[in-house]
Amino acid sequence: MPGSSIFHWSWLKRPGVILQDGLLIPGKEAEPYYPGKHIKDLLNAVCKVADEQSALEFARQWGLLGFGKSAPEVEDRIGRFCGALDYNSSLRKKENPNVGWKTIWEEVARYFDPSATGRFANLTPRGESIAQMINFAEWVKHLSEVKRLLRLYQDDPHAADYDAKEWVKSLSPVWYKEFIGNLDFLREQYERGYSQPHFYQYVLDLVLHQARSSFSHQSRRGVWVQIYTSSVEGQPEGFPVLQFDGLFRFIEYVLLVEGGPSPKRCADPKCQRLFFPTKADQEYCPPPPGVKRSRCENRHGRELRRRGKGKKTRRKGEKLNAKESA
Repeated sequence: MPGSSIFHWSWLKRPGVILQDGLLIPGKEAEPYYPGKHIKDLLNAVCKVADEQSALEFARQWGLLGFGKSAPEVEDRIGRFCGALDYNSSLRKKENPNVGWKTIWEEVARYFDPSATGRFANLTPRGESIAQMINFAEWVKHLSEVKRLLRLYQDDPHAADYDAKEWVKSLSPVWYKEFIGNLDFLREQYERGYSQPHFYQYVLDLVLHQARSSFSHQSRRGVWVQIYTSSVEGQPEGFPVLQFDGLFRFIEYVLLVEGGPSPKRCADPKCQRLFFPTKADQEYCPPPPGVKRSRCENRHGRELRRRGKGKKTRRKGEKLNAKESA
């Protein structure tokens, strides 16, 4: 059986999204695209989300993350709607045994959606929370750093050990609880006979394992296989495609799956942010859209030249100036 493809799952860009009351409101404009064909660019864009403006820029370029459309969220809202119907029906029947079901339904529909007309109510949230998007971006950055450090253990265990310890120390109380829990307890477990030569490598392995277990839990139900009944971009009928209930779920998948892209730290000492290289020899953050060269590379190059460490280059036939020829 052929492997399932992630490259034919589509999502919508939202170029007209606006920010209102802490929410990203999608607007009417929508442009379909295939996230699987832009994995590293997408991960790099998520890693840049840190405030309202960067979250807005991400949404306009890549679309909303889709938290409100996740399978558990949709099922929860439907369950609450049905529960409200039962409760309102019981209450109204006591008041008036002759009340019609249509009246009961419309009252509940207006409760969940004030703009509802008749029996139809939109249970989807009006917008997506900026705070939730920023929190998700923080999660992506932390897991990306875990992946980078685990890879560093293969090349330089001593440097990885130092960086991993500093990463644990730098975690906020909320993220420390999320990823670590109790470091002393983990050390006790480790000292009982685990084979890894480095304690913090063991800690990072646990963090990644727990993230994968959480993603895979049946309660999430955010990924499924769709077998197409017609051809898909040249693929025959019966071609299996992985479907995701939101862009955030797709990002989680490509970050956690074995063989997914690995991040680096920018070589510019004034940046050192995480990024996912699009070329094997890439050492600096990628340039912003529409720009050819990395700003970090340009800045670091100027700094090296000021220190006299950069190579002096000139166009063919160009003469050295007086300062250079002295």
